[in-house]
Amino acid sequence: MQPCRRALLTALPGLLALGACGTVVPPPRADGAPASLLDALAAGNAPNAPNAPNGGRLWRLDAGASRLRIVAFRGGTAARLGHHHLLEAGDAEGALWLPEQGLTGAQGELRTRLDALVLDDPRWRAEAGGEFNEKPLDADAIAATKRNLLSPQGLNAAAHPEVRLQLVQLTGAAPWWAATVAMTLAGRTQTYRVALAVAQGAQQLRLQGRLVLRHSEHGLAPFSILGGLLAVQDEVLLDADLRWR
Repeated sequence: MQPCRRALLTALPGLLALGACGTVVPPPRADGAPASLLDALAAGNAPNAPNAPNGGRLWRLDAGASRLRIVAFRGGTAARLGHHHLLEAGDAEGALWLPEQGLTGAQGELRTRLDALVLDDPRWRAEAGGEFNEKPLDADAIAATKRNLLSPQGLNAAAHPEVRLQLVQLTGAAPWWAATVAMTLAGRTQTYRVALAVAQGAQQLRLQGRLVLRHSEHGLAPFSILGGLLAVQDEVLLDADLRWR
């Protein structure tokens, strides 16, 4: 067992593979890690899933039109003195390959860098309203929050700079898909089931989903101070609205 890491919140991740889909994961590399669809495409190689039907269509993530958001909730006996937090992926890249018929053999991957996370934009907090808009956060407080999140005692972004999500299984029929995704965060991989709302056109594909994660599921301890008087709750909400073209 690895020692528990302290983190402000469990990050994307991958949420965030909420957009990746398929029933076949690419074969592992020599080091045992799953093959990367994005790396294969960058090298000019087409998707090559075992037993996948011929043909299909490749979709690329439109990061500018997509939203990958993480919501962390304040906790502890003095929770009212703290803040809820909104985080969003500052950049992300993703690829999704779907067969011509059905979902069997689909492949997908999404990844984002932890240091590109954007925290607590005042516009997001104002839009959310309620308790998210009670007390403003200044630039110094936001910067300190991000340092704590990425530190060796948190997500250790220097050693594990990316969150990576890959598709394990996809079932259902549009407009409802159920995806099993593998999320690698801070050196550990965990699988999740995600319900997706699907809207597909000739040139656009939109996937929307929400997922509740827990710090403890990744061996992470929620950030806390003053003996737990102020803390982040174990549960974190991942909210994804992914646009593909």
